[in-house]
Amino acid sequence: MICNDAVIVPQYDDINDALAIEQLEKVFPQHQVVGVRTREIVFGGGNIHCITQQQPEPSIKGSN
Repeated sequence: MICNDAVIVPQYDDINDALAIEQLEKVFPQHQVVGVRTREIVFGGGNIHCITQQQPEPSIKGSN
């Protein structure tokens, strides 16, 4: 996921995780590439993009 000055990269405890970060650092030299372990998120049926979606603003009790 590309955001502001960073690229957040899913990591799966796989031997290719470091290679993925290395390749993305070449593609996005102006960004900080950050690996995040996401195995548990994937097992739940999503990944980084899914859990960072917009959240609705909570309503204030009695404002409606």
